[in-house]
Amino acid sequence: MRVYNVLHKRKEEFVPQDNKTVKMYVCGMTVNGEPHLGHARQVITFDMISQYLRFKGYDVVYASNYTDVDDRIINQAKELNISPLELADKRIEIIEDVWSKISVCQPNFKPRVTKFIPQIIDFVSDLINKGYAYSTEVGDVYFSVKKYAGYGTLSNRKIDELKNSVRIENAENKEEALDFALWKAVGEDEFGFNSPWGKGRPGWHIECSTMIKSILGNTIDIHGGGKDLIFPHHENELAQSTCENNAPLAKYWIHNGLITVDGQKMSKSFKNFVLVKDVLNKYDAEVFRYAVLVNHYTSTLDMGDNSFKQAEKNLYYFYNVIKNIELARKQSTNNDYDESVLDMFTECMDDDFNSAKFIAELFSMFSKLGKYDNYKQLNSIMYALDKVKNILGIFRYDPDKFIDKIKQKYLKELNVNEEYVVLKINERLVAKQQKNYVLADEIRNELLGLGILLKDSKDSTEWDIKQLY
Repeated sequence: MRVYNVLHKRKEEFVPQDNKTVKMYVCGMTVNGEPHLGHARQVITFDMISQYLRFKGYDVVYASNYTDVDDRIINQAKELNISPLELADKRIEIIEDVWSKISVCQPNFKPRVTKFIPQIIDFVSDLINKGYAYSTEVGDVYFSVKKYAGYGTLSNRKIDELKNSVRIENAENKEEALDFALWKAVGEDEFGFNSPWGKGRPGWHIECSTMIKSILGNTIDIHGGGKDLIFPHHENELAQSTCENNAPLAKYWIHNGLITVDGQKMSKSFKNFVLVKDVLNKYDAEVFRYAVLVNHYTSTLDMGDNSFKQAEKNLYYFYNVIKNIELARKQSTNNDYDESVLDMFTECMDDDFNSAKFIAELFSMFSKLGKYDNYKQLNSIMYALDKVKNILGIFRYDPDKFIDKIKQKYLKELNVNEEYVVLKINERLVAKQQKNYVLADEIRNELLGLGILLKDSKDSTEWDIKQLY
């Protein structure tokens, strides 16, 4: 099994530290808003990774945090006239509900920053005592970047280049412009926590380093997040944790790609900022997951409405084939199967969790099934799908239920009544029995104009949605 390690910029053999347990930490949401497409892609990606590692036999200890205090949360709470922690509680409840709707398996640990303030203060104090950090007269504490020779390794940047390209904040309060905040002083009337340096709040980067150390230990196997976190967040985590623990923070750094919407970077300023709940109001949760997993997790992923429509169409096709497979299997007592399809899945996933390649291979296999009379192959497919459905979070429906759900959705959009469609099919059947083929064709064309496709077989006529073909 090989994974792409961002730290070394190459695929590497995956070997956890103790060969049995995988310790994984993924940077979670700052609860200053509701989950958007970028959050969802990350959550689905690492859900898939954690589930696959369990499938491979590893004991996965998975932690993903909530940042439940920052300036935006505090300002929003003031506007609502509630405490920041009360607002955070409400937001986390909303977020958890969204993740449950897209069938995310919960991490083992979901730490919140405000529950780790004593540990954060101890961590910062240690860095000061070891000479890697310093406090200022106003009560801020900064990490001294020049004290860590490996700074820039993760993001492949040099310190001299960073000085010229990175926006520097509060430079007048630092020894060096690139130094980053471990603790930020606040006024006595502001929300904060008491510390040896005065009232304040933790810097963003120190939060994750502290929670990793407290929950999983000094060195973990996988540190994950979106590519946008590589610099400065993960670079700073790596620096401060290495200096504090005198050990690597993570063996493998894994980052999922970013999101565009109809080819444009997702941004509130572009008015294309899409919340997960809005997508789920239009598309099934499996369609959502399929739209994510049909692309390799490292790629830039476009998630405009057309992408979801195509995902819905493809998943509808898959379920129709699965329905035909199940009907064919009922006609046979042949229960023979092999693990060839499952082996194809593991071969794809062992190559840096390549769910996209597996879905493409499955699509190709389905297109070549022909008469559905190779029962060993059909049994092998269903055996594999039963094993992979909880890893990918797709193919879990009864096919009839999924197909009907999508058809009913489109009938509503087309403003067509199912009873009317059935009535016209029966009228067409009578016309054909009377050899009135002109009327039969008129009925077919009328329904086609309404967006309804008719499929004739030897014994019956079924209706379907034209847009899905």
